[in-house]
Amino acid sequence: MVKSDPPSPKRQKMEETNNYNGRPDGFESDECSDEEMELFNQELKKIGGGYEIDFKKFRYCFGWKQLNLDDSTMVDEPETNRDFIATLANLALTKHNTERGTSLELGKILIANFHLSCGFSFYISFQVNDPSDNQTKPYRAVVRYFPGDIEVVSCNPK
Repeated sequence: MVKSDPPSPKRQKMEETNNYNGRPDGFESDECSDEEMELFNQELKKIGGGYEIDFKKFRYCFGWKQLNLDDSTMVDEPETNRDFIATLANLALTKHNTERGTSLELGKILIANFHLSCGFSFYISFQVNDPSDNQTKPYRAVVRYFPGDIEVVSCNPK
């Protein structure tokens, strides 16, 4: 086994100053404190991901947004964002039904949050109707939407 030399002090200093702290380039320190970042991370952990974030608690939401379901910002009118999200939720539910041998049906879309990466990652909360017991159940799905490509990441009961 070959032992490598320790990094030079200049390289070590450069690595220390270039550590990514979760903030984008040009991020102004007065936009968000470390405490606010920690509170936002705690919120994500508490709710199990980006599903039902209480955006009113935060001044800065790190690129996360709640989608107005009754608007048409993601689609061309007369379609609404709710129609678009229902299409994504149906894709997730179809995959879920196929993998688990169920026949759940999409009920009501409750909320959709998203953040941008190289596409959109949608965190969708919705209700399903389960014909096996005639019950309405809460479900969640994560769907990534890239131009020309849709990926269902997960679809599970809440």
